[in-house]
Parts: sequence; structure tokens; C-alpha cells
Amino acid sequence: MGMQGLNSSQLLEQWRAARQLIDTAIERWLMELPEANAVDAARYIAMGGKRLRGFLVLEVARSLGARIEDALDAAVAVELVHAASLALDDIIDEDLVRRGAEAAWVKYGLKKTVMVSNLLIPFAQRIVAERYGEEALRRTVKAWLDISRGEVIDAFTVPDQLSPDTYLEMIKLKTGALFRLAAELGVIAAGRYSLIDVASRYGETIGVMYQIADDLRDSRDKEKVKNEPSLQLFLRWLNGAGINKAYATIKMLLARAVDFSTRITGGIQNSYLSYLPSFIVNAMLGSSIA
Repeated sequence: MGMQGLNSSQLLEQWRAARQLIDTAIERWLMELPEANAVDAARYIAMGGKRLRGFLVLEVARSLGARIEDALDAAVAVELVHAASLALDDIIDEDLVRRGAEAAWVKYGLKKTVMVSNLLIPFAQRIVAERYGEEALRRTVKAWLDISRGEVIDAFTVPDQLSPDTYLEMIKLKTGALFRLAAELGVIAAGRYSLIDVASRYGETIGVMYQIADDLRDSRDKEKVKNEPSLQLFLRWLNGAGINKAYATIKMLLARAVDFSTRITGGIQNSYLSYLPSFIVNAMLGSSIA
């Protein structure tokens, strides 16, 4: 699952620079929230994290010849939706800590966290609509609907009553949708609408792979497994095959994502898109990214 050393090093530097750009742009956008009183809580919810989804937006756009500035607002929108979904996730899962600090609902209370999260989502949709138009907005709304559907399956899951294969459908909705949107918006920002469908498949494949890696890591925590039905469903999906099934599936999805990447870029030499899938999954499995 590794990358060639030179490309890995270059991609790491590219990601660090992108993360800084995205953080600065998020800060700028949050100052334009329609409710000034919500800015501090919104900043708390939105700041921090690896910005992998935003990075995906930027890299897809850049690989197709767009300027980073053309895709930066799309990266912000994706990260705001992601941040809001995490804040709501923490409430559902009763997680007290997020990114090494108090979860937003612990710090600001349930009511304010729900309200600000619900403010951030249409705020992000408005950024997309004003900056990238109707098709981009349609896909952003679809992504949020899919994420919400995945969360509903998660929240109402009784693992023993579901087919183990429901696991893959759930994570395709819950996690795949936002990575899918990131790749789609990158293509739209570059004005390459004919590539939207293959970009969708590229992003969704990365998202599914990422969530399997996430669950692989979290399944080592017995307390988490006891409290989270989705992890119980993950273990049922493994179905006695152990972690080998998870690693084999990640490897298969990685090959598929690399294939999609070459179809997006047409073999452009300076594109990182073929390296990005392994970079993202390694970020979750705890390799080169802190």
C-alpha cells in the first residue's frame, strides 16, 4: 500500500500546504456567518483535522489544470459539511473527545452544537451554489442526504438483524458520499463536467476504503465496539475472516481507485491522484501523517 519515496514526500508537502490554505479560508468564511454569536462555536466545530477531503478537492482540480484558488471555496464547503457531521456524530455516539479536545457538545452543550451544525450545512451549500452553480449544489445536497441516510442506518442499527453486507452499503452512504462530493467538486472547479461520473466513483471508492481503515483501527477498542453498533456490524462483516478480509478489501479498492485516477487525468505525469488513495488510507492507519 506504500508509495514511492519521492512521490510520498512531495505529496506530504503538498498536503501540508493545502491544509494551511484550507484552514485560513475556513477562518475567513466563518467570519461571514449570518449569526455573529455562532462564530466561536462554529470555529470550534470546524477547526482542526487532517483536511483530507478538502485536499482531495484541490488535488483533483489541480491535476486537471485549475488554479488552487478556483477550488478553495469548494474545499471549504466540503470541510464545513464534514465538521458539522462529526459534531452531530459525537452527540449520537456520546463521544466526549474529538481531535484530542472536548467534543463540541461537551463544551457548548447539546442545543448550541446542534443549532450551529445545522447552520454550517446550508451555509456550505450556499458557498457551493454561489461559487460553482446548480450542478455543484445538486451534488452537495445529494451528498448530505446520503450522509444522513447512512447516519440513520447507523443510529437505528441492530447488527444481529442486518445482513453483514449492509455494512458496505452503510459506509458508502455515511463516508463514501463526502469523498465522492470532494472529487466531483474538484472536477467542477476545473470546468471538466464530462469527468464527473468517474470522479464520483474515484471519490466514493476512497471513502469506503478510508472507513474500513477507520473501523479496523477502532475495532481494537473493546469499549468502542460495545457502544457503537456500526463497529459490531463491521465485525460481523469480517465474519470470522479477521482483519485479513479488511486489508484484502482495502487493497482491492485501492487498485480500483488508482484505475479511476488514470481515467480522470488521462495519464498526466504531474498528477498525484494515483498516489492519493494510499496516502489517505495510510493517514487513517497511522503512518506518515500526524
